[in-house]
Amino acid sequence: MAEFFSDTAYRRLPVAIKDLPDQERDVFIMLRMRRAESFIALRLGISLSLTREMIGRVQETLIKSGALDLIQDPVFYQLDHPRINNELDSRPFELSSHEMDVADRLELERFYGALEKSIGQLSKRSRRLLSLWYNKEMTAKEILNFYKKLGVCAREGKPIEQTTVQDIFYALEKIIQNLLEIVRTNLKQDGIELTRPALKTILSETGV
Repeated sequence: MAEFFSDTAYRRLPVAIKDLPDQERDVFIMLRMRRAESFIALRLGISLSLTREMIGRVQETLIKSGALDLIQDPVFYQLDHPRINNELDSRPFELSSHEMDVADRLELERFYGALEKSIGQLSKRSRRLLSLWYNKEMTAKEILNFYKKLGVCAREGKPIEQTTVQDIFYALEKIIQNLLEIVRTNLKQDGIELTRPALKTILSETGV
């Protein structure tokens, strides 16, 4: 379901997840983004019970491949947890991200909603450059050659014939900073704990 996520997000799926059906791959990506069950069901247009079945299959696949930590926090063991009938394998006390606090889930959904809205507020030129970098995974040199073939300016105010690879990096950094400010405005939180490196990581993970 490429309309949901970028090609980059699908290319970066773990090997075990790549073998799953399309919808379950989408479920993994949304679990990776810490989306709630209700959100996943709504996005896929399926029932909550079917969504839970898919989540279960994704979790089982990750457990078998030893990669459950990609979507779920580690299990914590109490060192002083009492044994049952003197058995060594008594059930540990577990804390998992699957049981994420409702308030935290809402904050995450609010953030990703603001990010999606903010990207939409960028100019077409800015979105194109971000897409070439994060979705198509082109290098700065490849992007520059691409723009030269199109005869389109890559950096505002500078003819494409005079544009260099450094100009591509400069334009990308400027767009990232602009996007960061738009996200903060849309979240209406001054001084939000979101840095430029963190935003870059999120875009690398999810695409544009």
